[in-house]
Formats: sequence, structure tokens, C-alpha cells
Amino acid sequence: LIENCLFGVDINPKSVMICRLRLWIELLKHAYFTAGSKYQSLETLPNIDINIKAGNSLISRFALDSDLKGALKSIKYSINDYRNFVRDYKNSTDKEVKRGLLLIIDEIKNNFRTEIGRNDPKVTKLQKLTSELYHRFTGNFLFEPDAPYGKKKQGGDSLEAKREKAKAELEREIAKLSAEIQEIKSNRIFKNAFEWRFEFPEVLDDDGRFRGFDVVLGNPPYIRQEELGAYKDFFQAHFETYAGTADLYVYFVERGMAVLRPGGQFAYILPNKWMRAGYGDNLRRFVRRHRIEGISDFGDLPVFDEATTYPCILELSRTEALPTFRAAIVGTLDYEGTLADHLRPRAFTVALDGLNDSGWTLSDQTTQRLLDKLRAAGTPLGEYVQGKIYYGIKTGLNEAFVIDAATRERLLAEDPNSAEVIKPFLAGREIKKYRTPNTGQYLVILEKGTTNRYANQLSPEIWLKSTYPAIFSHLKNFESKAQKRYDQGDYWWELRACDYYPAFELPKIFFAEISTEGQFAFDEDGQYCDTTGYIIGSDSKYLIGVLNSRLVTFFFSKISSEIRGGFLRWKRQYVEQIPIPDIPEEAQQPLAAIAVRILAAKRADPQADTSALEAEVDALVYGLYGLTAEEIAVVEGR
Repeated sequence: LIENCLFGVDINPKSVMICRLRLWIELLKHAYFTAGSKYQSLETLPNIDINIKAGNSLISRFALDSDLKGALKSIKYSINDYRNFVRDYKNSTDKEVKRGLLLIIDEIKNNFRTEIGRNDPKVTKLQKLTSELYHRFTGNFLFEPDAPYGKKKQGGDSLEAKREKAKAELEREIAKLSAEIQEIKSNRIFKNAFEWRFEFPEVLDDDGRFRGFDVVLGNPPYIRQEELGAYKDFFQAHFETYAGTADLYVYFVERGMAVLRPGGQFAYILPNKWMRAGYGDNLRRFVRRHRIEGISDFGDLPVFDEATTYPCILELSRTEALPTFRAAIVGTLDYEGTLADHLRPRAFTVALDGLNDSGWTLSDQTTQRLLDKLRAAGTPLGEYVQGKIYYGIKTGLNEAFVIDAATRERLLAEDPNSAEVIKPFLAGREIKKYRTPNTGQYLVILEKGTTNRYANQLSPEIWLKSTYPAIFSHLKNFESKAQKRYDQGDYWWELRACDYYPAFELPKIFFAEISTEGQFAFDEDGQYCDTTGYIIGSDSKYLIGVLNSRLVTFFFSKISSEIRGGFLRWKRQYVEQIPIPDIPEEAQQPLAAIAVRILAAKRADPQADTSALEAEVDALVYGLYGLTAEEIAVVEGR
């Protein structure tokens, strides 16, 4: 049942994976019935102790291509002997024989470690430097070995001084190298290091070279990058897929392919975020170089009951890449038969060269060609608005800095000057398509640098108390918490530095981060928003019409990540990719005029039915991008 399996242990020290693995092994030892006992007695799986390997499969002291020839020469057993011992262990039923074989197998693995350790380049260099130190400076010489130092020059160092300087330099190099070797030996990241070739002689050739596995299957640990701090230096040095913000599963893909033989088959179930996230850039390049056999995306389906993971199945083979691969979007977990049977009629072909470097979209070739056409027809939004797409304001302590209407009225009654630093404040959920934003919340905003700019000779706190007494009294209640936050400016009552505070005061376009379609609203009342919303520094009614169109939502749904419930994440990194036709201002007027009519209707009545006008916008936008009737049908799902 289990042949040459490896369980990579989660490297998170808080994880219970090791305990689960041990428990599972114990259960597997008594885990099945056979006809021989008429299915009455639980029987032991054969050789489970040698077939299941446990360790940190991402961390190894020795590279897969480390030379084993020296180790083989130093011991009396060959790789073929090693393989035979393992085979005999698996086939033997005699406990004493197996015990003896296991001792030999452990001896061989220990010899490998010892010999490879001796041949480590750092160890070899240290031995060479230590020998040099002895022969040049410590050994007994009949004559003083002054040749390396030359003769004393006019005004130069004496021979003895040069000798001591060279000796000190050599000693420093030895000490540094010794420390590096000791660090590797004692570093806790190597505590559960897994040495692939020591554990699997079946995948070695007769000279000890690593040939690789026929098949690699896995479900990598779901661990976020914030928990990987102690390992990031190692990952950066040893993995080409490294990214500072990459989650752990990224490195398992590279390691899985590294231990696969040429032509071998690979399949993982893992989060689909690597296809679109910025940290997936290196992994996407890595995957491109191999043959992609298929990608099946489960979107937000609850594949795992205990977590929302947005999984996909990635199938690769270690061979030359093909120009296309098979893909499928899994729409339900409620199907008859096998998953393969369910997906077969739903599969489509994806062209590798149609995948955008900034993120992959699994679409059939017709949709891919349409996306390429849309990109070619416009300028990316980020470039179109000259980078003026800004995150909402983060206070670090909303209970202090975000107030309701009643509190605002009280503060204004106590001190009318409070109005200077109280601004209307939106949450992303309050930003609706074309509607004039309206909120019952307000932001107390004293930005970084304000106090120092105006306090002059007054102490900072006295300045605040004398300038905005009501605000001071209100914030003073939260002083202790405010001092502990990371988002403060020069003083605990200030918000963090932000270069674009003035942009909130100007006419602009708001949009919500989480929504099923584009939710772009126009504001000219100096409102601010929190981190669940964004602003675009533009007052273009043409632009707001394009962004609210059905076509833009279609495009965005193909490049953004989807979360449970069919919602899209309208994050800046995706929004700035939306192509906007950059046409003369007079050509923008027909679309801008309709957008103005919709905005006016929604301002007068937020519930006004503007569907007919929005349909006119959609039709004009289709024309701007030059869509055919067939392409419009793709957008509208007909």
C-alpha cells in the first residue's frame, strides 16, 4: 500500500503535524482487514517503519548532487548492496534478520553523512587554511621562512610586522570559516533536515547519483510567509522560486520537481494564489519551464472542511514544455463518478504564450484572445492615471480616530475648530456603483508632522490642547492604546505619514475592495475612506463610465482572485491592469454625458433605476474596444 512515501513535516514549531504523523503511523500499523481472517482481525501493514519517512523535506545539509563516491570507497558496501539490504528488509518476515539489516542500513546512512561532511567545500577549505597556518607560522623551521614577505622597504613595515599581520589575517579567516561551519551544525533549521539520498537508495544509480522518483504527489502545508522568518535566508539561498512574501507551499513545488526523475509525473493540491499573486512570479516562471499536464481550479469551493484555502490541482511532468495545456474550473463538489470523469467534458485548452506575466488566467483560447485584444485596445489604468491609485487610511486604532455623527456634533459644540480635523470617513461596503458616497462616520485626522509644523515654542501636547481642546480631550481617553500602535506619526495623536492625504480633498473616484462587480463612485465632497476602499485621483466622468461597465467587470474577473461567495478582490495590483482606451477628450463626451446623467440620478435618489442608461454605457464601451457580436456574447456569458 505504501511504497517509498515521504511526509514533509510542517516547519512551524507550533504545528501539531509531528504528533499527527506519529499517531497516524500507529493507526496504520493496525489499519486493514484481509480475507485470510475473514475480515475479523486488523492486520499490520508491512514494513511501514522503513517506508514512511519523516523530516523537514525542504531543508537538507547536503545537496542532491553531492558526490557519494568518496563515501562509497570508505565503506565496505556499495549502493547496490544498500538497495539489496532495503529490499531484503522489506521481504523478510524474520524479526531478528530485520533487526540486523536495520543496523546495517543505519550504519550505511551514517557513513554517508560522515563522508559527505568531510568533503564539504567549507570543511575542505578550513583544513587547507589550518594546514597553511601551521606550516607558515607554527611549525619548527631550521631557517626563518621570510620569503613570502619580501625585504623590508624604506619606511615600510618590518619583516616581523608583516609576518604577524599575515598570520592575524589567516587566523581571522579560519575563525570566520569555523564559525560558519559551526553555525550550520548547530542551526536549529537543520534539526529535522531530510537527506533524500540517504533515505531512498532505490532512486540512486550505482555511483550514488540521484536519479529521482517516478511520481511525486503532495498537499503542501498551508503556512503563511509571516511564520517563516527563521528560514527565509535558507530559502533565498537554495530556492529559485523564493520571494520574501511567498507562502511555504511555493518551495514545496520546487522541491517536488527537484526530486522527480526526467519524465516523472508530479501532482499537488495547493492554493491557487500562486497563479495571480505577486509572490508567484518566480514560481510561474519555474512552472513554465516544465510540461504542464493540467491545472484544475476549485475556486472558493470548500474542499477542506477546516479551512478556506482556494485550492487547485497542479499537474506537471519533468520534460520539455508544450505550447498548450489542459485546464478546468471545478464548479461543484457534488458530482457523480470520479473527479476526472466530471472534469473531462468541462476541460479546455490554455495557450502557454497567452498567459500574462503579471498573473495567469485559466481561460479557453477564445477568451484568452479576447483578453489580449482588450489589453491591446487600452492603456493600463495605473499608467492612464499616472499612478494615482491610493489605499484608504489606516489609523491603527479606529475606536479613537473613527467617530460617529453624535460624537462629531458633540466635539463641534465644544469647539468649532474641531471641524478642521474631522473628515467624513467611508468603509468599503458603503461605496456603491455611481452613488454619491454617504456615511455616518468621521475620521479625526492629525497627520504626521502637523504638530511640529505649528507648535512653534509650545510643547507638543500643550499645542494640541490649546488648538483643539475638544479633540485633545477625546483622544486623551485612548492615549495608552494609541502609544502602542504602529501607525502613529511623530506623536501618539498623529496618524502615520501619507504622501497623498491631499488627494482625498480633491474630486476623485472611490471603489470598494470586495465586490462582485465594479463599484466605482464619484466624490467631490472631500471624503476619506478606510483600507477596504481605494481612491483614483481623477474626476473623469468618461473613466467612471468605463470602469463601471460590464466589460471591465468581465476583464477583471479573469485577472483577479475570487473569494467565497463569488466576490472579487479589487486590489490595486489588479485594478491598475485594467486597459482604458486613451482617446481624445471630444471622443469621450458621449460616454461621459451618460455617466453624468447616471450620477445625477443616483445623487437625487440612490435607489433610482438607471439600468437603461447603464446598458447604453455598456454598448458604447463595447464599441470603444472594437468587440464583435461573438465577443460580446463571451462577455455576457451567452
